[in-house]
Amino acid sequence: MTVGKVRPALALVCILATTVPIPVEAAFTASQSKCAATIAKAGFGFVRSKLKLHQRCRNANLANPGSCSAPDAAALARIDETLRKTLQTKCTLASEGLGGIGFPAACTDDNAGDGFTANDLATCLRTSHDAIVAKLLTLQFDESVTGPVTKTQLACQMEVAKQSAGLVGCVLKSVQKCRVAVMRGKLPMVPADLCAIADEKTAATIAKCELKLTEGIQGRCSDGDVAALDVCTPDATTAVAAGQCLVNTQSALIDGPAIDVPPDLIDFQFAVRGGLCGDGIVDNLAEECDGDDDAACPGACGTTLEPDGYFACLCTTIPRIRVVEHGDSDTDNGWTGASADTGVAEGAGYVTDLYDCDASGLCNVGPSCSLPPHSPCSVYLAAPSGLTGNDVCAALGEGTCRKRRTATGPHCFQDIQKKCDPNNRADPVCNALGDFCTVTPSSPPNPVSSGGVSVCNMTIWSEDVVGTVNLTSGESVVRAPQRSRTYSRMVGSANKPCPVCGGFCAVSRERCASDDDCAAGKGPCITAPVCSDGSNAGKGCRTAPPFGNPTVTFGTTSIDCPPDPLGEITSKDGLDLYVTARSTGGVSMLPTQPCMAPGFSGNACVGGSSGGRSCTGASECPGGTCAPQCFCAGQLQPNDCDDACVGGPNDASECHTHSECPGGFCHVGDCRADPGDPDSTQEGVCTSGPSQGWCSITTYRPCTSAAECTQAACSYCSPGESCISENRACFVNGGITREGLPRTPEGRSVGIYCIEGDKEAVNIVAGFPGPAAFTQPELQIVVP
Repeated sequence: MTVGKVRPALALVCILATTVPIPVEAAFTASQSKCAATIAKAGFGFVRSKLKLHQRCRNANLANPGSCSAPDAAALARIDETLRKTLQTKCTLASEGLGGIGFPAACTDDNAGDGFTANDLATCLRTSHDAIVAKLLTLQFDESVTGPVTKTQLACQMEVAKQSAGLVGCVLKSVQKCRVAVMRGKLPMVPADLCAIADEKTAATIAKCELKLTEGIQGRCSDGDVAALDVCTPDATTAVAAGQCLVNTQSALIDGPAIDVPPDLIDFQFAVRGGLCGDGIVDNLAEECDGDDDAACPGACGTTLEPDGYFACLCTTIPRIRVVEHGDSDTDNGWTGASADTGVAEGAGYVTDLYDCDASGLCNVGPSCSLPPHSPCSVYLAAPSGLTGNDVCAALGEGTCRKRRTATGPHCFQDIQKKCDPNNRADPVCNALGDFCTVTPSSPPNPVSSGGVSVCNMTIWSEDVVGTVNLTSGESVVRAPQRSRTYSRMVGSANKPCPVCGGFCAVSRERCASDDDCAAGKGPCITAPVCSDGSNAGKGCRTAPPFGNPTVTFGTTSIDCPPDPLGEITSKDGLDLYVTARSTGGVSMLPTQPCMAPGFSGNACVGGSSGGRSCTGASECPGGTCAPQCFCAGQLQPNDCDDACVGGPNDASECHTHSECPGGFCHVGDCRADPGDPDSTQEGVCTSGPSQGWCSITTYRPCTSAAECTQAACSYCSPGESCISENRACFVNGGITREGLPRTPEGRSVGIYCIEGDKEAVNIVAGFPGPAAFTQPELQIVVP
C-alpha cells in the first residue's frame, strides 16, 4: 500500500462523499514503519540543522555586512554525511526494500539497475530538502535587504527567523508523528494525507505553534520594521500580515494540502505518489478513470496513447470536445512590438463538456444551467454578487448548474461549483476537510523569445470555458479568459528558457541532443524523460501532446516540469488574458481610448483619405472619423514606431515635421499592414523603423552584426548564420482586425482583447496596458 496525498482507493470516494471520514487501513510491517520513522527523523534533523546555519549567517550579515559570506562548508558537509549514514545504517528493510513503502515516488532513481537504495534516498532527501530550505529562507530573509540594519530591525529579523524555525520544526515533527502512527495502525480513521487537519492532536499542536509565531512577531516587530525588512512574499507591511503570510507560505512547503503542487518535505519523506495519468490508478484531480481503474466508465477510459490521448483518463462516453491548439499560431501582445509573433505550445488548448446539442450540430460548450435558455453558470454572469454554480442558475430561474471535472476555471477540489483563489492558501471558499483550490493549465510550459530575451510562460484558465460550437460547420464563439505567468531562465543557456523533459547536459543543464553537444565537464547528455530543473527536477515526465511540447528551438517541455517559482517575472496573479470572444469568425478593435503619453494624447483621423492625421473633429477627416489613438484604457501610446510621411512623394519616409512631407503630413508613430507577414489577417510593421536585428536561424538571439551570430560569440548558434534586420512589429493605427476560419476538424480561432498592466519592468518591455491579438490554428476532436 502506498501512502500518498490522495490514496488510490479514496480518489473517487472523496469526490462523492466528502463529509464522511475515510478509514485508512494499516498494511505496513514493523520494519517498514520503523524505516519510515528513521527517514522522518533524519529529514527533520537535516532541515533543522541546515536552516539554523543559514539563519545564523544571514543574521550576522545584516548586523555586520560581509561578516558571513556563506555558512561553514565543512559544517554543511557534516549534515549531509549524517543524513547518509543514518539512512544506510538504520533503514535497511532487508528483503522488503524501500519500494515497499512507496519509493522512489517523488524522488528520482538515477541508477535503476540496483533498485532504489538508501544512497539514492539520501541523495533525494538532500537535494529536495536543500531546495525547500532555500525557499523557506527567501520567505524569512529578503535578498534586497542588506545591512547594516537598525537595532530594532535586527531584533525583528532574528525573531522572524527564530519563530519560523520553530514553526517548521513543529509542523514537520507533529505531522511525521501522525504519519508513522497511521502506518502502525494506531489512527485508523485518519487519512494519512490529512494528518495536519484530520487528527485532532496534530491539528491542535500546529495551531498552537502558528499562534506562537504570530504572537512572537507582533511582540518583537513594529509595522515599520516589517516593511523595512520586506518580510515574506509578497512583502508584508504589518506585523500581523507578516505572521499570517509566514504561516501560510511555510506550511505549504512543509506539508501543503494539495496534490497538484510541487512536493513538500512530507511528500519526499513519506513517498507520496506522483499521481500521473497512465499509472493505472485514479489518483489525480483531472482523472475520472485510469486504465483498468475504470469504474466510472468500464471499457471506455481514454488512454495516454494516440488517437484518444487527448481524452486521457477521461470517460469517452460523455459528449465532449477537445480543442487542440497548434504551435504555428500568431500572438501579438502589447504596444511596443517586443512580444509580437510569438506562438503557443503545440497540443495546448482545452477539453470541455458539450450540452444541449440539436439536430444542426449546435451545442453549448462548458458548464451551463439545466433549463432553457441554458445560460452559463460561471460567476461572470449578471447574477447577485457572490453566487456561483447552482446559485447562479437559481437566481436566473434556469435550474441547476451542470458541471463536471472538465470545468477549466479554478475550483475547489471537493465542490467543483465553488470558484476559488489559487493564490490564497487560506481561501475561505474551500473550507471543507481536506479541500483546496485547484487550477487547469492550458498548455505545457511554453518557451518563447520576446525582445531578444528568452522566457518561459505558464498559462492557466482563469474561468470556465463557455460558449457555443457547431459540430457540423466548425463555427464557435467561446469565452476563454486565462492568466499567464512569465519566468526568467534560471538554469542553463538562452536556448533552454523552460525546464525540458530529457535532452539536457547533466552538469550545466543546457539543452542537448547527444553527448557531443555537452562541452567538457558539462555532460553527459541526459535523454531519458526526466525534468532538467525547476521544482520537479529529476522526476519522470511526459513528452507527447497534450502533456508535452516538443520544439525544435527550445527542446521538449512537459506539464510535469514546471519552472522554478523563484524565477517568476510577472506578479503572483499573472497577466490577465481576458478573452471574452474567441471566435472562428472575424473580430476587430478600433482605437477609442485616449493615450497617456505626451504627443499622443490628442485625437487622430481613423479611416478615409486623412487616416492618421491629427484632428479635433470629424469634419477634418473626410471619409473617416476623429477618435483617440489608443486601444486600451491606460495605454501610453499606440506603438513604438518612428514617425513617417503619409501621402505625397515622400510617403513612408521618416520625418520629423509636416514640411518634410509635401502633399501629405508627418504621422507620429506610423504603423501599416505588412504584406510580407502572412501569420495573421492584418499584421502591422513600423513604416520607417525602428529596426531590430535577429540571427537568421537562432531567431531568439538579438544582433547588430553577423559576428554576434557566430559560434564563437554564441555557442548555441548554427554555422553560417547572418544577422537580419527588420522593422519592429506593431498594431495598425486605424484598427486591429483578425479573421478566423470555421472548419471541421481543422479551423482557426481569433481574438482581440486588452491586457492590463503588471510589474513595471514587464509593462515597459512588453507595452502594458495594451492590446493583444491572436490567430490560432486548431483541431477539434469530439467524443463519443
